[in-house]
Amino acid sequence: MNNIILIVPAAIAYITILVIFLKQALPSNHILFGVTFPAHAFEDAEMKQLQEKYKKSYFVYAGITLITLVPFFLLDKYFSLAFTYMLLWFAIFLYTSKLPFNKIHHKAAALKRDKQWFVGEKRVIRIDTKVTQLKKSMLVSPYWFLIPALLSVVPIIVSLFNSDVLLKMTGIASLAMTAILFVIYTAFGKMKTKVYSKNHDINAAINRAARRYWSMLWPSLAVFESINAFVAYMILTQGSSLSFTQWMIGIVMVSLLPLCSIFFVHNKIQAVEESLAETDGQSIVADDDHYWINGSTYYNPDDQTIMVPKRVGIGTTVNMATRAGKWIQYGGIVLVLVIVIPLTAFIVQSDNTAPTLTIKEDGIVSIDYPLYDYSFNLSDVKGITLEETLPSGFRTNGTATAEYARGNFSLEKLGAAKLYVFKNSPPYITMQLDGLTVIFNEKDAARTKELFEQLTASKL
Repeated sequence: MNNIILIVPAAIAYITILVIFLKQALPSNHILFGVTFPAHAFEDAEMKQLQEKYKKSYFVYAGITLITLVPFFLLDKYFSLAFTYMLLWFAIFLYTSKLPFNKIHHKAAALKRDKQWFVGEKRVIRIDTKVTQLKKSMLVSPYWFLIPALLSVVPIIVSLFNSDVLLKMTGIASLAMTAILFVIYTAFGKMKTKVYSKNHDINAAINRAARRYWSMLWPSLAVFESINAFVAYMILTQGSSLSFTQWMIGIVMVSLLPLCSIFFVHNKIQAVEESLAETDGQSIVADDDHYWINGSTYYNPDDQTIMVPKRVGIGTTVNMATRAGKWIQYGGIVLVLVIVIPLTAFIVQSDNTAPTLTIKEDGIVSIDYPLYDYSFNLSDVKGITLEETLPSGFRTNGTATAEYARGNFSLEKLGAAKLYVFKNSPPYITMQLDGLTVIFNEKDAARTKELFEQLTASKL
């Protein structure tokens, strides 16, 4: 399989994360599901039922997650698309892997409160303050839709002066999507009030919070869609058609971001429902568990310690109540995105761009390829041969898949080399320079032979 190299780190992460969460079904240092319990609580029948339910939920989750990998194996011929899919799969897996744990964590915490299994110092946590705050939640102003509306109107106005039909259609389509999202925004703002508790204040707080979160989502998606429409227009007017891989990546990105955003808001609202409906708005007695959100995120404004031991997994985690903790947490996410997004873009470009070799009139041979351009004078070439096989070696700085190898390599017997080759499309033009070997070919064997003849003729 061409993309087997991608599945190895994913498999390691998959097994590691599942093992970490499955281990949470066993108590460690009086902690189970991220909640502290006295020793006798682990013998309780309801607790044992929770443990069984927890293990079953993760086995089901593990199976579903494996099924979602099927599309990856169908993309064997599209390395960049497979790479993008794997990144998205991995990001979604990291996010969703905590959901079964979070669900059982809340049930374990409720069971602890019901049975008064408190450990250490107790304190009274007032819920009514949070309820009062949430009851004041207001919808995001509809005027935010003016931003995507204006972004959509601009290309329409510009198209009136240059008669660009495509630009006009882009603006109209973007404006139509903004209108649709505004209708959805209005519908969610007027959605029927749901009943969660006998306490009317609880119901009002949860419903207002839900409307607030949804009202933030729809204008944001409208801005995203309007910008995306303009980007699509710019791509389509570049004068070159997009490959199947590029189209598929675009469709996946445009589809997944809204879906992930909706999923995120849904889970955020569900967390509010669980935190308030379970307590019915009453003050509760709590111990240090109160500082662990979902049993895994530490938030203690009374503790200025930045790093603390994890309750779930191994190592340490940050105190999100500190400024440094927030910088570390969110800065790490931004750093990953700064690395991953350009890397993905480069791989997509590499997968859809073949190196080109040009022989100039002054005898300069120029090989053009993103990040790995190289030029040399034919007079410096000590020998040019046409080979049917590639020597073995390893990549030092470049890109290599089962289909192609491009960049800097170290080859057996030849040493340092620059490769610009389709691996399964011999022959290969091999050019010997002082301390360096340059190997190049085209996917079409006839074109490779033609280039070889041009090089040898120019060398003479």
